[in-house]
Amino acid sequence: MEEQEVDPKNIIEKIKEYIHVRTELSVLSAVDKGSQLFAGLLTDGLVLVLTVLAFLFGSLALGFYLSEVLNNTYGGFLIVAGIYLLGAVILNSIKEKYLEKRIINLVIEKFFKDRNEEQHENKDSK
Repeated sequence: MEEQEVDPKNIIEKIKEYIHVRTELSVLSAVDKGSQLFAGLLTDGLVLVLTVLAFLFGSLALGFYLSEVLNNTYGGFLIVAGIYLLGAVILNSIKEKYLEKRIINLVIEKFFKDRNEEQHENKDSK
């Protein structure tokens, strides 16, 4: 076998090129993560706003309907408020056991979604 001579200038150039490529990859990866995060927040925010508006108008409609059925202007809205109060009490009693852990897991899963997909792709290609 022939031995190749080690040229220090060539090694230094390769190291500089490697550092440049790694820096560029880090910047592009950060931009990709940031844009995915922004897009996710924007779309989730819009869905949340539309859901809240639908819930609000549905609540008003139910309040007016119950007021008309009861022939009492305040009665329908008090019933709707009672339903919300009951829902809040139930949510408060089950939040630690059921809701918080699921929400935490969903946030972690969403944050590391790309990493998990890359790991699955790497396992599948082996």
